[in-house]
This record gives sequence, C-alpha cells and structure tokens, in this order.
Amino acid sequence: MTARGGSEVDARAGNRATRLDRDVIVNAAQRVLGRDGLAGLTLRRIGTELGADPTAIYRHFRDKDELVIELADRAFASLPAPDPALPWQDRLRLMLRAALELYRANPAFSLQLSRQPDDTPGLERVAEMVLATLADAGLGPRDRAIMYQLVTNYAVGSGIFISQDVLDDWDRSLPALRRTYRALPPEQYPHCVASAEYLFPDQDDVYDLGVDMIIDAIEKLARSRGKPNGRKPDGTTTEERE
Repeated sequence: MTARGGSEVDARAGNRATRLDRDVIVNAAQRVLGRDGLAGLTLRRIGTELGADPTAIYRHFRDKDELVIELADRAFASLPAPDPALPWQDRLRLMLRAALELYRANPAFSLQLSRQPDDTPGLERVAEMVLATLADAGLGPRDRAIMYQLVTNYAVGSGIFISQDVLDDWDRSLPALRRTYRALPPEQYPHCVASAEYLFPDQDDVYDLGVDMIIDAIEKLARSRGKPNGRKPDGTTTEERE
C-alpha cells in the first residue's frame, strides 16, 4: 500500500494513463455513488470511471469499506460552519438543518452515513462545532456531552427517516393514507378520524418543531444549572472556572 496521499500512474488498455491518489479515487467514487447509488458502488465501476485497473485502488485503500468510510467522512466534512457571531440558538438550527439536508441529498447513502465511525476527522469537526455551541448555551462538559448525543440521535434518526421517504416517493401516497384514516370507524378510532386531514404533515415542519423543542430543553437545562448563556468573558463557563 502506498503512503497516504501518495500517487502513481495506472493505465488500462488503450494506454490512457490516470494518475491515482486518494483524492482522485474518492472523487471518482463520489461520481459513481451519485449515479449508481451505494449498491452500484463497485471497485470495477470506480476503475472504469478512472480509466484504470480496479486493483490499483488497493494501493490506496485497504478495501471498499475503507473507501466508503472516506466517502462518508468527506460528506460530513463538507457541512458548513455557522457564523460564530450568531446566537447559539441560530447556529444550532443551521447545523441541524445542514445535517438533515446532507441525508436528504444522499438517500441511498443514508444508512452508511448513520453508521460512520465517530473518530473520523469530519465527525470530530462536527462534534467540536456542536459542543462549542452547547458551551455557549451555558452547559457544562457533562451536560453538553449528553445533549450532543441527543442532538446527534435526533438528526441521524430524522435524516434516515426522511431520506427513505425520498426514495419511496412518500408524498405521493399521503392523500390515500389520509383517506384511509378518515374512513376508519369513528366509534373505534375517534382521534384518528378527527386528525386524519392533519396526519403525515410536512417533514420539514415536524423537524423544525423538534429542533425548537430541543433548544427549549437546552435553555431550561442551562437555567436549572444556574448558568444561562454561561459563556464568560475569558471564554470559559462557570462550571469550567470552578
């Protein structure tokens, strides 16, 4: 295996040479993933995309799993950092919205995103951004770690659910589903019938409501610790100074 970041020239029949390194291979894999989905992401297809012998990929990645992990990590690394001058509530909303859009934009890759190891550079960067935001909300190290896990679970779970809706073209089935609930026996399902026309609302509205509820919970937790907006002028929280 060549050193990380190394490169060499590989060629296939026809003498068309392609200089391979990790970036070139990942970029080709991203194109194949976007075109053929995760099921179609094979080393043979990546090799065809590169114009190279597929076995040359093994000089840069141990196996396909390592390549897929790299693909997912670069997706997380692409998430934008919010303006640090914004209130922490707005920063958290922006990060959670960006996470949802990442899953929505990669529905066939969503399960892999959810299984990504937590110790890759992209996710370490995300963790630092979220934890810093929670520190600015006034949470101490333990509380922000717990809240970070809650926020992560919410974003990942919602991302998988909504990305599968994209694959299943969920919106087209909603009118029929609402009619089904509206037609239930009212004596047995009175609440289902009463709410039938409002069931299965827009997922973005539901997601944003959940984000608002999480922010309310963070504010309440900070107040209960006696540290609302607990960032001090020296950059530490009350708990850290103690």
